[in-house]
Amino acid sequence: MSATISAPKKAIRIDARQAASAAAAYFKELYPNVVSFSLEEVELSEDGSHWLITLSFEIPANPHLGGVLVQFQPPKTKFKVFKVDAKTGKVVAMKIRKLE
Repeated sequence: MSATISAPKKAIRIDARQAASAAAAYFKELYPNVVSFSLEEVELSEDGSHWLITLSFEIPANPHLGGVLVQFQPPKTKFKVFKVDAKTGKVVAMKIRKLE
């Protein structure tokens, strides 16, 4: 009787581009009025089960603050972190990313 030794199966998972695309599509669904956003960070979790994708976008200055001052206020940049399942490509969480 002979035993066959097989190599351990490598877990099939999505790559960083696919994870970023999933996060971007999810973002567009939730924020349809935001026309411009940027990819900031891509990180695979230590256990390889999730991708962490950070997107940034700008919020214009509040026009209700009054007069000329609004023209000189820069837009505020906001960051969102999306947790994407590395096997399915589905977004499972979204959090606010605060800069330290």
